[in-house]
Amino acid sequence: MVLLFLVLIFAGIFGIYDAIRKVNNNILEQTEELRKISEQLKENSKK
Repeated sequence: MVLLFLVLIFAGIFGIYDAIRKVNNNILEQTEELRKISEQLKENSKK
């Protein structure tokens, strides 16, 4: 019974870790896209 609880706790922690990792990757991708858009706007405003 204790082993079952340990496995469930481990699975829960891993699930939370995976969710945080996905959110972090999404934030990084969005930041990169915003940087590209900002550079394009600066280039267009110089023309």
